Amino acid sequence: MAKLAINGGKMQLPEGTIKPWPPIDDTDRKMIMASLESHKHAFGPNCKLFAEEFAAYTGSKYAIFTNSGTAALHMCIVAAGVGAGDQVIVTSYSWSSSATCILHHNAVPVFVDINFDTINMDEDKIEAAITPRTKAIIAVNLHGLTCNFDKLRAIAKKHKLVLIEDSCQAHGAKFKGVNAGKLGDCAAFSFNQNKCLCSGEGGMFVTDNEEMYQAAARLWSFGESSTPMESRDYH
Repeated sequence: MAKLAINGGKMQLPEGTIKPWPPIDDTDRKMIMASLESHKHAFGPNCKLFAEEFAAYTGSKYAIFTNSGTAALHMCIVAAGVGAGDQVIVTSYSWSSSATCILHHNAVPVFVDINFDTINMDEDKIEAAITPRTKAIIAVNLHGLTCNFDKLRAIAKKHKLVLIEDSCQAHGAKFKGVNAGKLGDCAAFSFNQNKCLCSGEGGMFVTDNEEMYQAAARLWSFGESSTPMESRDYH
């Protein structure tokens, strides 16, 4: 094996070079042009197809494609029934949307410190943060590593809390063979340029719970639970 550059070997890329992400090929270009030329820019069939395929990929019953992972997190908060003054437990280390999605619904984020071995929220510190106002837990699966959902589900069940997955960085991750997106009551994913699965921008809400799906769908395009192409022929 050749000596690594960090150990004095030959550099394979010029210093400061960043590989473009995501990679784009002719298939992508053809699909983008076909979408633009279809004149269905707001409710094109690709969004519906992507939601169906992603639901199947995670093993979820329902999926709603959104413009961002942040929007999907807002759907999770609404689906969880979080309201003004409620408290939601969340990790102290994540992207800002994990906490601002709580604030934007006039609820209160309660931060729990991380486990320094996993960089995820320390499950053993959660119960000390629970109060009579606690409504939900947002478990952030950071950098593709899931939290310990055996512990999280036990805590949520004991205290009758909704368990939300922030899996914006965890596409394809698993906990004991179970896909991210199927580990909590509902989940949010992101597809922006920094994510391992990228659509330029975009997000996805997934759940197995029909009531949560209907609640989340009320935040999607005019509050419709079905897409306009399924429900009406007018704007």
